[in-house]
Amino acid sequence: MIASGLALGALLMFSGLTQGARRKLRGPSLLDRLCRLAAEAGYHRLGGTGLLGLCAACGVLGFALGAAASSVFLFAVASAMIGASFPLARARARVAGRRDALQHAWPDVLADIISGVRAGRSLAECCTALADGGPPGLQPAFASFTATYAATGSFGAALLRLRDTLEDPIADRVVAVLRMAHEVGGNDLVRVLRTSADLIREDLRIRGEIRARWSWTLTAARVAAVAPFAVLAIMGLRPEASAAYTSDAGTATIGIGVAASVLGYRLMLRAARLPEQGRIG
Repeated sequence: MIASGLALGALLMFSGLTQGARRKLRGPSLLDRLCRLAAEAGYHRLGGTGLLGLCAACGVLGFALGAAASSVFLFAVASAMIGASFPLARARARVAGRRDALQHAWPDVLADIISGVRAGRSLAECCTALADGGPPGLQPAFASFTATYAATGSFGAALLRLRDTLEDPIADRVVAVLRMAHEVGGNDLVRVLRTSADLIREDLRIRGEIRARWSWTLTAARVAAVAPFAVLAIMGLRPEASAAYTSDAGTATIGIGVAASVLGYRLMLRAARLPEQGRIG
């Protein structure tokens, strides 16, 4: 009895000590990821729960349309999967577009800072002015910078708040340059800022060219993923074809086709994905 109690106590202690580690290994939940995706896409009113509900509604709508277009059950299931994934794909595309727009705004931000430094203002004054006169997408981040700087009086702490707010590799580079320029100063300040702006602009131009050249891979992936379902929908309009695909062999054929289409689409997207820029800690 005593041994059992000791064993139970040891088990409870081990569970309590490792619960945080297991939670860390599991990472954020699905709802947390959806909330983050909705926030980054600008769907603040929708939120993660609303985005999940929208995916469910689109899935039901896709299932209804698939069932109305064909009597093949798996075709309706595939239509439901496509419908449910549409809001997520739209949100991810919106996030990518917003991130790309913010990255292309950094050379203009550095140009405004250079103009302010030439006018005799300090780096802190130039950055706080961007809360009202900077690019619209970056104004909230610089407003947070201004609030932190006003509360702490530390330019370095305000820059770290700006970096944590944006969570972007190019923002990390700009923050590192501004910190170094603030600590070192000197007559080369304008030249350092201009060189950084030129490097960022050239990097964005090269990545844009590569993305444009690889866009055919994305187009081919989308066509290859949609084409089989379009053919199946056309064939499903004929009664004899629908009868063939409702058999066991036809169901297995459709299932294998769906799996192959999803796998091929994911592989082509991975092949067309550009390497992510590393962040500066």
